[in-house]
Amino acid sequence: MCVIVLTPSLNKSFKFQSDWPYNNSQTYLLQTLLSDIQNDSKKTFKTTKDRYIFTTTVNYPNNSDLVKQKIYFDKKLMPKKVEVMNKKGDVLIRMTFKKVDFKAEFKDKYFELEENMATAKTDDATKTVSKIDSDTYPMYVPENTKLASKDTVDLDQGQRVIMTFEGDNPFMFVQQTASITDDLAIVSVYGEPYQLATSVAAVSDNMISWVSNGIEYYIVSDNMSETDLVNVASSVTTMPVSK
Repeated sequence: MCVIVLTPSLNKSFKFQSDWPYNNSQTYLLQTLLSDIQNDSKKTFKTTKDRYIFTTTVNYPNNSDLVKQKIYFDKKLMPKKVEVMNKKGDVLIRMTFKKVDFKAEFKDKYFELEENMATAKTDDATKTVSKIDSDTYPMYVPENTKLASKDTVDLDQGQRVIMTFEGDNPFMFVQQTASITDDLAIVSVYGEPYQLATSVAAVSDNMISWVSNGIEYYIVSDNMSETDLVNVASSVTTMPVSK
């Protein structure tokens, strides 16, 4: 199956050969929730005054902290809430459904690449930048690993910042100003899509990459697991780095 992620601000679309989002658990897809219920032979079920509650295992390949979920239906079998938990039972993801329409209709043009790009460009206020004004630093770093060096490189069109982390789980964190293409570009991407807070990342064996607010980000490591790569990427935020 082909998954296409649109980035109108760069006039680019990123093409993945992937079964995502159907190959792992998703709180927002009824089809996936039902599949989790059907495929878990050890699921539990209970009923309350106004709810049916299923507890099942989950499949989040890039986040081993997520191990089970509770799926709440009302007595008319309409989904109401999903809670995804860790081993301790702490709720790390919560999805609440206020309204569900099983008879929604979608026009063919909703799924046409050019139509979506044209519509999104009208609403997309994101602008590319030519310089990285403030350092972006991961709030999560694996144990016994720390920032060893930071280098800034001026490019023909833009700038690149390279942070090198050393220790038990060494990795390189690269930030680079993104460029806009004149013509619509379709970029084939190696890896699996992963939903971050502000964009969709590509995750492979030793790298995760994504684009957000005019900046391309890359985290590369020969030692870190995919879970750690995702955790570092998810923690990225803007803050000053001491020199």
